[in-house]
Amino acid sequence: MKKYLIEGIEKINLPYTEEKIDNLLKYLELLVEYNSHTNLTAIRDKEGIIEKHFIDSLLVQEFITEDMKKAIDIGTGAGFPGMVLAIYNPNIEFVLMDSVGKKTKFLEMVAETLGLNNVTVINDRAEEYITEENRETFDLGLCRGVSKLNTILEYMIPFIKVNGIFLPQKMEGTGEEEEAQSALNILNSTIEKIYRRNLPYCGDERVILEILKKDHTDKKYPRRTGIPLKKPL
Repeated sequence: MKKYLIEGIEKINLPYTEEKIDNLLKYLELLVEYNSHTNLTAIRDKEGIIEKHFIDSLLVQEFITEDMKKAIDIGTGAGFPGMVLAIYNPNIEFVLMDSVGKKTKFLEMVAETLGLNNVTVINDRAEEYITEENRETFDLGLCRGVSKLNTILEYMIPFIKVNGIFLPQKMEGTGEEEEAQSALNILNSTIEKIYRRNLPYCGDERVILEILKKDHTDKKYPRRTGIPLKKPL
């Protein structure tokens, strides 16, 4: 698996260290073992996890800059992309959030086992977790394939600083960008660029949006639990 992982990372032109590779392989073993009794991901073979979870998560790495100090991953699931990027960026403080307890329990175990002091795991919903202390405090927002864009924007943008970046990942082009224009306007954000990348082995396309937060978010957002999903902006 080590050779497969390293070759995949090289194919997407990322540098790596032995420590990062070793931690990713430990994470892989923990995930496979935990997934054997608790369903965390439908992908169960190691090659599939490496390419469609680990390397997929690392497609965002090229957009992470040195001035980013704090990141949040909403709906992180089994840790994608947040845990993978936390392993790759020990200088950035990561908050990994999910409302499903079995997933956050697993992530706490991974962070403890790997000694990742830059990871905080939160078992909560975005609408409940946001407070004056953490509103507009993150440089970077992450989210992979969770909800429609107009919904996830309302969850995410209030957490991000003015001039911060949100990098949602989608499996493929969905046309959600036009549907999300109203939410972008209300939340004072714009899509700066749309990037298309391909996974190194299977060639599947991935879409990464670069969304810039241009001004402060009205404190009435996000609306109370369930409303963003039922009535998107």
